Order: sequence, then structure tokens, then C-alpha cells
Amino acid sequence: MKLIYGMMLSSKKEQAINLINLLNVNDNELVILVDKKSEELFQDLYSLYKNDKHVHFILDRFDVGWGDLTTSIATTSLLKYTLTFDYDYFTMVSESCLPLYPDLEIKKFLSENKGKEFIDVRFDWTKRSRLHLIHDKAYSPKQRKNRNLLAIRDVIVDLLFSPFMKTNNQFKSFKVPTTLLWFTISKDCTKYIVETIESQKLFDKYKNTLIADEHIFAEVLYNSPFFEKLFIKKKRGGALLYCDWYVLNAPKPLTMKDYKRIYKHKIPVLYARKFDLKTNPDVVSKIYENRKNPDFKCPYVKNR
Repeated sequence: MKLIYGMMLSSKKEQAINLINLLNVNDNELVILVDKKSEELFQDLYSLYKNDKHVHFILDRFDVGWGDLTTSIATTSLLKYTLTFDYDYFTMVSESCLPLYPDLEIKKFLSENKGKEFIDVRFDWTKRSRLHLIHDKAYSPKQRKNRNLLAIRDVIVDLLFSPFMKTNNQFKSFKVPTTLLWFTISKDCTKYIVETIESQKLFDKYKNTLIADEHIFAEVLYNSPFFEKLFIKKKRGGALLYCDWYVLNAPKPLTMKDYKRIYKHKIPVLYARKFDLKTNPDVVSKIYENRKNPDFKCPYVKNR
């Protein structure tokens, strides 16, 4: 079982280095894309790992904006870069993510479930306003603090006033596929996503939308042969990722209070987010220990 990790990094240097070291084992490949705004982080990481044969940097970087189409463009660039490697599964992570089990335990689980795609694709009509309304720009940092209220406003505007407005008519349906960037997918699925986005010019289609990254990949997968291979459909959990979702889908920073819930999750999870080493070091350190302990077993592995 050969794994490759795509790492989208923008901050938290110490956390990013620790994650690279945790993942850079047993011939795993790491492809790192650092936000163009984070020049110091890029230079520091590149200096540390430029001679490591398993750590690869994308030098054509992007100034990624939250909720902006650049997130989808950067992610697709990262996916495309990985296609030059030989691997079974690709996993997307950021510096706020952590693997929950030793590398060989994760590979055992994926080997037992080979042929499945571990990505959430659900449907949420309340997200239509992101696509149907025309958004000339993404939320500003100040607006993001009130993004839940803004989302409610957009839903109301879309339902009541969109017939009288100029809208993105390609997004009329209330059956809105949605996903998250954090997933584990096969190389065949990765290739299909990249080729479909390029051949159908989906970046043009999603040009005036908001948070396109949560929809563009979901659209591709829903209309693909890989949809029937999803590990879990219709509810969160298929991406093997633990998050504590609250207040209209905002991920809560994880603490030691979350530790037992993480490791007693009914749906298989191999990774978790969001972590912050500065504000909640105890839970981060504990999961570091679990990852490094070869005797720490994954309960989702069936055959020993």
C-alpha cells in the first residue's frame, strides 16, 4: 500500500514541521503547497526538506483566499502534481490535521477497503445560494467572523429575491452536492477529477460562486462512476476524518475533552482536525505519541 499526502500549508510552522515528520515514514510521498502569502514559511520548510527524496514542493504557488475560487485551483494543481507518482491513495491534509494511528495501521485499513473512495459527497439545498447568487468576491476576514449570519442572509435572498436578480443560471437546482477538501481517494479517482475539471472548464463555471471548493469536486464525483464506490453516502464520515461540527458547520478546535470521542467514533476515522499546538498542546502531544507507537492499534482493522 503506497500513500501520498497533499499538504496545503499557510501557517503554524512548528505544527507543519511536526506533521511532515509524522507522515514522512515508510516511503510515503509528501507534496507540499504553501500559500503564496506565507513566504517565510515556504522558505523555512524548503530549506529543511529540499534534499529529502520523499518531500516535494510545488513551486508555482497560489495566493489562496478563503471561500475564493483560488482554493479549488490550488487544490486541483496539487492533485495534478501527484499524478506523476505511483500510489494507491492520496490524502489531503493541512497543518491543522493529524493522523490518529501509526502509518502501518492506516495502510492495513486502506488495504482491507481498497476500491473504496473516502470522501464525503452529500446534498444540502441551503448551500444553493453560494452558487446561484453571483458573488463578485469572497467574504473578507472581517465578514468571516459573521459568516453564519451572512449565509442565512444569502439563503433568504436566494429564496425570495433571486427571480428578480441576475443569477448563475447553471445552478438552479436545489439538489446541491457538497463536500470538504479533506479526503482520501485513489489515483484513478484523482486523475478523473483533474481531467474532468480541465475538460469541462469547471473553473469558468464556478467563477462567481462562493466557497466553490466545497462543491466543484462534489459535482465531479456525483456525476462519475466513483460515486458508487464511496465508503459512506448521505452523511458525514466517509472521508475518514473526525471534526467536531457546531454552529452551522464551523469546525471546533479540538481539546483533551474531545480525545475519547475521537477514538470511540462509530464511523471509521483515521485523521482529525482542527488542532492547535499553542492553545491545546495536550491533545496534540497525545496524538503525536499514538502515531509514533507501533503497538497502538486501529480498531477498524478487521484482520490481524
